Amino acid sequence: MSFADGSQVRLADVSEATPGTIPATPAFQVTRYRTASVRINKQTDISDEVRSDRNVPGITDVGRAVTGTIETRFSYNTYNTWLERLLCSTFVTGVLKNGITHKTGALEFTYEQGTTDSYIRYTGCRWNTLDLNMRSRAPVQASWGIMGIDSPTPTTAIIAGATYAAPTTTEDFNAGLNVAALSITSAALVSSPKVQAMSLRITNNIYQVDVVGSYAPYGHGLGRFEVSGTMTVLFESLAAYTAILNHEDVTIGFTLQDKAGNSLQFALPKVKFLDGGPAAPGNGQPVVIEVPFQGFYDSSSAATITITKTDAP
Repeated sequence: MSFADGSQVRLADVSEATPGTIPATPAFQVTRYRTASVRINKQTDISDEVRSDRNVPGITDVGRAVTGTIETRFSYNTYNTWLERLLCSTFVTGVLKNGITHKTGALEFTYEQGTTDSYIRYTGCRWNTLDLNMRSRAPVQASWGIMGIDSPTPTTAIIAGATYAAPTTTEDFNAGLNVAALSITSAALVSSPKVQAMSLRITNNIYQVDVVGSYAPYGHGLGRFEVSGTMTVLFESLAAYTAILNHEDVTIGFTLQDKAGNSLQFALPKVKFLDGGPAAPGNGQPVVIEVPFQGFYDSSSAATITITKTDAP
């Protein structure tokens, strides 16, 4: 008997002009990923009505919504569309800033099952969060949080006229070799501290909107855009600790550049270190400071975060 194998599941994506509607003859982009937990979440109500025989009188299907995460490595020109959806904006001459434009996409999972394959699609998907993790001697990992509206009836055929573009082949960024121009500066931080690990979290704080008479969500609203994270820095001087105590404005910037010379530059022009201080970890370990940070609006760049992509020369 033929069953679906996890190593053969194809994930494809297409942008929607109308949220919740897959375009006619969609041009899907096959996407590189590691794992995906996106699915329809069915909500049920178990009746609490009293029966003299003590049995449950019924269970009602009351609604559903699409949620989940997609885990990926990070590589150049692979996730440009996802970054635009996440930042609610568009790359203009290679520069992307956070904005307010609603952007949605549809996801299609193809499950290889021999003669007849299964296709499950999710519509009205928004990219709510991104967790980007950089750790020494490890690839740059990304976790994308998805919120969607509905899932059409599963089928065993592609959409008529659908096409599928092959995935990108650019190499993965890794935090050991591909992080360049790492800059963390403030009044006290004249030179950047040495960083062992850094995580960056971007969230739209999207909220679900429900209405009477609608089984699926009516739509989604955009909450406040926030960029935060945590870094682990070596305690080489009092500079980072002073920046924390003085509540200084800090600038964070780093560039991911692959071996071919393609690069993505991330800039957070205004950041506050929220907490942190050196501890005494004991034998055989360096003293580090775990520093949580939060970005906020910078009037000069008219954004909280800026991402600049540059093709290899």
